[in-house]
Amino acid sequence: MNHKQFSEQAIIEKHNNILSTISHDLKSPLVAIIGFSEIILREMLEESPSNSKWIHMLQRISGAGRDMSKLVESILAMAKMEAGKESVEPEWVAEPEKEFHEALKTFEYEAKAKGIGLSLELKSHLPAVRWDITKLRYHVLNNLVSNALKFTPPGGRITLGVQAADEIVVIKVKDTGPGIPKEERERIFHRFEQINLKSQRAFKGSGLGLYNAHLFVKQHGGRIYLDASAVEGAVFIIELPRDALKPKF
Repeated sequence: MNHKQFSEQAIIEKHNNILSTISHDLKSPLVAIIGFSEIILREMLEESPSNSKWIHMLQRISGAGRDMSKLVESILAMAKMEAGKESVEPEWVAEPEKEFHEALKTFEYEAKAKGIGLSLELKSHLPAVRWDITKLRYHVLNNLVSNALKFTPPGGRITLGVQAADEIVVIKVKDTGPGIPKEERERIFHRFEQINLKSQRAFKGSGLGLYNAHLFVKQHGGRIYLDASAVEGAVFIIELPRDALKPKF
């Protein structure tokens, strides 16, 4: 490692230590905000269901609290990954199909409420895999499907496609949103990067979701990228080795 690389790494570590400390300090008050707002909201719905003004405000408070909590978790995950303190723990999963079904169930209600079709396409039988399935679901699949839901208009559709090919499993998350401009595709997996706000598909977030997805896929010995040949919406492709302890890329 040369002097420049060492300096850059030292700066990243310093920033991550600060972010990690702040994030830990934010967790406790966030738990209180989310918990108490949901208790009040539940009581309002039971006792004054017609009071739509205050119910709507409480829903916004609760939703903002959950969004902030997700951001805090993303920052902590990133800081741990870059510091080498967050590692994947692969275990054999005999029936990975069930995991993909469960991953989509998380978003069924939101998709239905927005009038968006959500489906799973299994193009072949999936063999047993050795992955850290919990972290893949939370940091990779959840991020990709959640992003797709943000940008897919009512009446659109999101497809999670999975197919086994030799010693790898190919996962595709496809949506019918506005897509991502060619000039933006290289940097969307970078740390704290966001799509240009002038583009049709502006990433209204921290810029950490796709970066974290990239980190966890890489730790599994795989790779994640955009399908450049897609003519509609955005298609994210993940290629994972069946055994994360035997990286392919």
